[in-house]
Amino acid sequence: MNCLDYRRALLAGDGESVEMKAHRMQCAACTEVWREHADFEAALRQGLEVPVPAGFEAAMAGSLVQRRRRFLAAAAVSVLAVGAGAYAWLQRENPLAMACIDFVMKEEAKSIMMGAMPRAEAESALAGTLPLARLERIGQIRHIGPCPFNGATAYHVVLAVPQGKVTLLVMPASRVAARADALKEGLHASVIPLKKGSVGVIGASAEVVNSVAGALQG
Repeated sequence: MNCLDYRRALLAGDGESVEMKAHRMQCAACTEVWREHADFEAALRQGLEVPVPAGFEAAMAGSLVQRRRRFLAAAAVSVLAVGAGAYAWLQRENPLAMACIDFVMKEEAKSIMMGAMPRAEAESALAGTLPLARLERIGQIRHIGPCPFNGATAYHVVLAVPQGKVTLLVMPASRVAARADALKEGLHASVIPLKKGSVGVIGASAEVVNSVAGALQG
């Protein structure tokens, strides 16, 4: 498990697994993220135990934004560390694929915190682009929700596959002519065309990204 996977799992609200705890015990940055997350959850629970005073919702929203900004800053530092062990990406870096990486680095945590969309709504939204049944043949959907991306609405998916986790950005309104790739600060991305629209696949392992992209393109 790497730092990016730890933060995704923590923010998805699944609790801390044995693997996550083992990583945290050896990572000062993730330990600090875990402490901030625990403090925030404790404060939230305490706030819910008393009648909600006037202005509480606005105050909590401001606190959430500040804490998540710190999470994103810590995630950016950890991604730099991952990049030290990455091997060269052969294709020329593509602006759209680079934008997919920027989303994971800067916006993914906030997108997860916004909550997932109901399954029936997700099935309807992606039916013509990338049906959920096709995604579930590749891995387990851990999160799915709409998000603004590249001037349009995309669908942010966190997919758990046997080799780890990847992020997908399904773009129904944008279709690339051919596969495009990028590498930035230890994250790999491939954007591939679908029959309708495109999908970006982003992860810390080029091998896993290639495997998932190939399965989606096939």
